[in-house]
Amino acid sequence: MDFGRLPVMPRGRDVPVIATDKWKKSENSLIKTYKFISNELRNDFVRQLLIHEETVGHHATMTLQYESITLTLQTHDVEQVTELDKEYAKAADELYKDVVYSLSHDR
Repeated sequence: MDFGRLPVMPRGRDVPVIATDKWKKSENSLIKTYKFISNELRNDFVRQLLIHEETVGHHATMTLQYESITLTLQTHDVEQVTELDKEYAKAADELYKDVVYSLSHDR
């Protein structure tokens, strides 16, 4: 499995370090799986994504599994990856960092 950069830089042993996959580009979509150390963190990430989607008016296909979520991005009107999808991908990565980092420190 090809892992990308870590979502946070660990400051100590109490910080959960979770590697993430890079965005993969298929013929007409972007796909990425985010992994979490708990369903609670995964659910917080999903809540933040849903808020983001309503704000920007662009939606992903989400597949939730035990402690992970896979996002598939595609602008359905044109069935291609557009700038909206790239912006969503960037926002999702930032939300992931925020959720994993801030919530793990709140415990």
